[in-house]
Amino acid sequence: MLPAVIALAIAPAFLILGLGFVARAIAAQRVTGLVVQYAPQRGSTVLHDALLVDADRRAASAMLIDLAVKRKVRLLAGSKREPIGVAVLPNVVFTADELTLLEALFGPDHTPGRVRRFSSERRALTGRLRTLVQHAEHALAREGLIAPRRTTWPGVTLRSLAYVGMLVEALLIVFALIDGDGAALGLTLIALAATIATIAVTPASWRRFLPPARPRREHLDGLRQYLELAEADRLRMLQSPTGADLVPTDGEDPALARYHLHERLLPYAVLFGLEREWIRQVKLEHDELVTRDLDLLDVVDVLPDVATALDAAGGAVQLTAAVGDLVDGTGAVLDGVGGIFEVFSS
Repeated sequence: MLPAVIALAIAPAFLILGLGFVARAIAAQRVTGLVVQYAPQRGSTVLHDALLVDADRRAASAMLIDLAVKRKVRLLAGSKREPIGVAVLPNVVFTADELTLLEALFGPDHTPGRVRRFSSERRALTGRLRTLVQHAEHALAREGLIAPRRTTWPGVTLRSLAYVGMLVEALLIVFALIDGDGAALGLTLIALAATIATIAVTPASWRRFLPPARPRREHLDGLRQYLELAEADRLRMLQSPTGADLVPTDGEDPALARYHLHERLLPYAVLFGLEREWIRQVKLEHDELVTRDLDLLDVVDVLPDVATALDAAGGAVQLTAAVGDLVDGTGAVLDGVGGIFEVFSS
């Protein structure tokens, strides 16, 4: 029976597993920024950049943090009975994407000062956020940055083969048990494990980035590299010699200018999954500024508000649950802002 197991189970299982890894590597479409970047490109948005780095799952959380950092909204702590809320600040103008996000999460009423709580209608919320991501995909496609349709055939093909393989392997397991062939049973179980791994490894679909997207994606990777250098001493040595955001104006304290730059990068730290490391750096700068001059407390008060509000949610998983079952365009669950608040409030 061993030849049959090798031919019908082991060889096909490891072949499709290998193809699954190939599909995963192709889907990643990795790029490497040759220059460390210190700020997002002018005219870019957190939502579009999230899609360009395949961070759909973190887009909504990053956008919400971006609104708070831009002083457009204020996040408010919730409780067990009352979910996290947001208060729109006066005299602010929202972009179309920002309005769509707020309407998806909180409904259409954005009167300044009125507190809105996360929607509890999870099914409706899921659909609205899926629409937000899909509209962003259409916009990137119109710009010629991504293909109009996602690539689906490799995932469908390999997963279908995996399911067929599992059926064959189940039959071989039965025959091996009947024959009492331990070696055949062991090899079949190994093949079954490889087949299950294929389903886990193979992406169901992916967006295809076109050549014009490469410069923007390289810029974002350069920004990721900067965010990874979150240690305070290294950051102080890596200030941009030409970055306008780091040049204080009208007598502004250079430390305050640096703080505001790093604060504005918080949404991107969320996109890259580097929020824990980055928030520690910004917290150090925040504490340093407040210690030096208490008059700066109102100028640098965004992070404590954000931290306090989302710490009440309990972090990433709890924030996602508070917002609802957030999904991207393919139905994947969206991540919350993992760990920012535990770190900042510690």
